Amino acid sequence: MPDFLIPFGPFHMVILHLPIGALTAIWFLEFLLEKNDEKHKNQATGLLHLLLLLSCGLTVVLGLSYEEFGQYGDEIDQHRFWGLIFAGCIVATFLSYWIHRKLGKRSSKLVYMLALVAATITMVMTAHQGGELVHGKGFLSKPFKDEKRRTAAPAPFADKSSKENTAQARIVTQATSTSSLNAPMADVVIGKDPIDQISAPIAALEQTPQVLDPRIALFETSQAIFERNCYKCHGATKQKGGYRLDEQHSINLGGKSKLPAIVPGNVEQSELMYRMLLPHDDDDAMPPEEKDPVSSEDIDLVRQWIEAGAYWPDEAELNSASSDTVKIGDADTDLLIEQISRTGVKAEYNAWADESIRIDLGVVEPGQLNEAIQQLSRFRNKLTWLDCSELALSSDFFKQLEQCINLQRLHLNGTDITDKQLDTLSQLADLNYLNLYNTQISDAGLESLHASSSLRKIFLSQTQVTANGITELKKALRELEVVHQP
Repeated sequence: MPDFLIPFGPFHMVILHLPIGALTAIWFLEFLLEKNDEKHKNQATGLLHLLLLLSCGLTVVLGLSYEEFGQYGDEIDQHRFWGLIFAGCIVATFLSYWIHRKLGKRSSKLVYMLALVAATITMVMTAHQGGELVHGKGFLSKPFKDEKRRTAAPAPFADKSSKENTAQARIVTQATSTSSLNAPMADVVIGKDPIDQISAPIAALEQTPQVLDPRIALFETSQAIFERNCYKCHGATKQKGGYRLDEQHSINLGGKSKLPAIVPGNVEQSELMYRMLLPHDDDDAMPPEEKDPVSSEDIDLVRQWIEAGAYWPDEAELNSASSDTVKIGDADTDLLIEQISRTGVKAEYNAWADESIRIDLGVVEPGQLNEAIQQLSRFRNKLTWLDCSELALSSDFFKQLEQCINLQRLHLNGTDITDKQLDTLSQLADLNYLNLYNTQISDAGLESLHASSSLRKIFLSQTQVTANGITELKKALRELEVVHQP
């Protein structure tokens, strides 16, 4: 879409009511004038068809603009598909109406009525898909369901040592002398009990003048998790369901469900936690099924933040705390991130206390994709998450990819990847998640993945693969979850 149209995208939510109203009015006139043999020549009906055609065209244009403005993901594909089919039906209805108006024959009337019925059906499908984008799946049936909520409090990690290794924060004091510079860092583990979290560094506080407040550490961790998983739908740009998580005054407010996203100190009453812990294919689960689920480690960190009171520091506290913390990573990796970010790529550390890197090539500046790709191999064992959605990838990209030996998640949906290029991925020993949605991959390409023993989830909808190819792949990889809708 032209750049000047993108700011007008949100008007799609207003204009879309015009074609719905016009189509309803046309049906009303068709029944109202049922006994009139010349009703097809009624001027009001002709004007309504013109309004329907023009408003539908405007709705489609604004909808495509809003798709970019609203930063939707794969979940919008079905709405776009039915919207374009609806637009086609409206054009067919418009033409068939004027043909019938000129001919006035029974056959022309039949064609016109069939086109009108098709337009109505596709309108309902389009509207339903759009409603689910805004209000969530199953929004029409939810008012008729039992409102009793299931208990979904986070379960503790089965392996305590694993939890401690994952949720570890290094908190250090500012150096006040040469001897303090040589002193070892104080490691504080964020544990299950919020009282323990706050009291753990007290001994260090007594000995040293400045220590990062664990509440601020939990806050920064949670915000990083929200930024990765929630802000696109519940941030400054969009507030689906009436929820917004990037501002303090809004996190405790109830959305359209009237249930607050976060209740400080109470995990079970926090709608955010309830939805994050639902099965990923549940209609109410967040993030929705089309997006990557939040890891159990990240969910547990958010739980700890809520249990500790969901503390939200002011700007002064955050600025003061920044000088007391040790930044994860190292100078060399920081430099690599800075260099690749100059191309417009989004590169960042995966999580707090995690020195692995995630890169999103989909936001690269025009004309700088090749430059960004050339830098991928520099991250080697650091890069674990790579998003290349909707990009035209050169053969050199796959040569760079071979060097990223610890890559775990790879998004290639909407790209021009070929079966031959897919063979490169079988050499990535840690790859466990692969999105090939809307590509030209066929059964021949799947055969190269039979040796990918670490692969646990793959998306294959709208590809050239067959049921037989998927069956053979699952025989080779018993634990693989395949998402495929022919």
